[in-house]
Amino acid sequence: MNINRHFLALAALSISLLLGGCSGHMIRDMAASGMVGFSNDYVTPWFLASEDTDVMCGMGEGLAAMTYPMGPNVDSLIPMFSLAAGMCADERSKEEELRYIRAMRRNDIETAQDARTMQKRWLAVAAKRQYFGYQAGVRAWGEPGGECPELSDWNDNMSYMVGLLLGVQAFQADFNLGAGVVPGDIVAKVMSGMTCLDSDEFWGLPAAVLSMTEIMLAGAGGDKVALEVGYTKLARAAAVGERSGVRMVHALQVTLYAMQGNEERAKQVIRDHMQSKKEVPANPDYKLMDEMSTRQIKLISDKMWTQATGQRTPYGKLGTFWDDKRIGGGLDIDELL
Repeated sequence: MNINRHFLALAALSISLLLGGCSGHMIRDMAASGMVGFSNDYVTPWFLASEDTDVMCGMGEGLAAMTYPMGPNVDSLIPMFSLAAGMCADERSKEEELRYIRAMRRNDIETAQDARTMQKRWLAVAAKRQYFGYQAGVRAWGEPGGECPELSDWNDNMSYMVGLLLGVQAFQADFNLGAGVVPGDIVAKVMSGMTCLDSDEFWGLPAAVLSMTEIMLAGAGGDKVALEVGYTKLARAAAVGERSGVRMVHALQVTLYAMQGNEERAKQVIRDHMQSKKEVPANPDYKLMDEMSTRQIKLISDKMWTQATGQRTPYGKLGTFWDDKRIGGGLDIDELL
């Protein structure tokens, strides 16, 4: 769809408004269809090629009020906006967690309790936004777990995959809150839906999500053989992302190891991530997704650093750690600036 077609659609809408021959819903649906087409052809490519993840966060929250009321024709757009808006809330929750950790290190109970309260509030907002995005994906493409949907192009596949990811994120956030709002069967449905996607086309991400589920099940059942198979599959998925310059699987790996309390493995993946970024430039078409993974990894690194030292990852030092052997010794005064 080119600019002329968008112009014709807008002109048709204007004529309809002037003649008064369309119902309100029909006008809304025409506008929504035009919005989806324009977004897929122009906004999304520009957006994904950007390196500014703060713009993504702001866009997710800022465009919600304009997009969500447009009806079912925009359901395919909502998962991406919800991913961005959910990321905003999740990061605020993690910032409050850092405040909690620092307060506990000082034995400041009142500040720690307040930080924990704010952490839960923002986590609840994140879960709500993520589940909303998942539900929009269900409306657009059908309930995952049955037959694979008919996805006509890359944009459809991307929307479908993001919707599935939001389902997992929403479940995890809701589980951490103990709220019980997100249905427990959502993870099984998401796993089934992920098999409908070409994992290599999406940087190994679908295979990584499936592998993480296998790892968690094997760990819960004490099956060491299945556990190692799962780790091998996860590493293979990460390699796909490294080669393609979209290292989102690294963020999943670090998240998994941090949840398991395996600090050394988490550290190593963070080091590998930063080394990979030096060796393989981000895919120019999907710089945003690569930077999103780095941003998520930095949040986990910040928590690890704060638990150990009381401060987050020093500026420009992502991939290094407080207990690394220092060359030359001593504290660089620039680290205090």
